[in-house]
Amino acid sequence: MSIYGLILGVCFVIGITFFQKNNKVIPKNKENIFIYLLLISGIIGARIYSVINYWDYFSKNPIQILNLKGGGLGIIGGIIFGTIFVLIFSKINKIPFLKITNTLIPIVPLCQSIGRWGNFFNHEIYGNNNQPIWLYESILMFILFLIFFKIKKHQTGVYLIYYGLIRFFLEFIRLDTISVYFLSLGQILSLLFILLGFIITKYENSRNKSRFNQH
Repeated sequence: MSIYGLILGVCFVIGITFFQKNNKVIPKNKENIFIYLLLISGIIGARIYSVINYWDYFSKNPIQILNLKGGGLGIIGGIIFGTIFVLIFSKINKIPFLKITNTLIPIVPLCQSIGRWGNFFNHEIYGNNNQPIWLYESILMFILFLIFFKIKKHQTGVYLIYYGLIRFFLEFIRLDTISVYFLSLGQILSLLFILLGFIITKYENSRNKSRFNQH
């Protein structure tokens, strides 16, 4: 196993352990299948995003698409596909979407922070003048992890806004990005994360205010 794979494995164990300890929304008899499918969805999405972002390379080396231990998992793709899976799961099982995500989200920044060290060992995610973007993101995500000790509501919205802002500005100095007009693909998706984060936060505030007024 590569060091990159080992670090990802550690992140998965941390995330799974946290969720199992704090899960109060998904029935225990469905917990394992939820975790497995969420991980699979996230990995597939992360790989697809990486393939799109590095299409010039993968189009010439298609066999490398399956070489996960060589690196190349884009967290943005993992977030998108993971979110889609959670949304589908919540609809099928009639469990509020935000109850699931608010249970998951607090541990995600720590997993991202640790996971970025896999990029260090793979010698990737650097920017202008060899700036260690992986390290910047690792530190900033660890700060968000600490912030979640104080924040007990709006976790999903706060995460999307915070990570969206981090990723948007770090993309300016990244060299391994695909451009869409005057922004990178990562920046466009980051702006969507920020917008969605504000919408979710406003929705939760409106719902809580409505419940308060009913009492």
